Amino acid sequence: MDYRKLGGEEAVDLIVQVLREAGEPLTTKEVQTETEKRLVQCPDSTVVFLNKLRRSGSIKGERSRERRGWIWWVD
Repeated sequence: MDYRKLGGEEAVDLIVQVLREAGEPLTTKEVQTETEKRLVQCPDSTVVFLNKLRRSGSIKGERSRERRGWIWWVD
């Protein structure tokens, strides 16, 4: 199965949409699973791209001991 690689604003918009639709924080793996369901890939590895979005203020993220990794959400 071929995945379409997203870039720029299209990738940002997709990640924000996935997080909004979830209605709760998602782990990195859950975000990756949701993008794969849509047959698309982030421009970088998922964790690298999510961290770039966090640093730019597009999304929120923090480490979670309970979920054993990073969780991501939008306000």
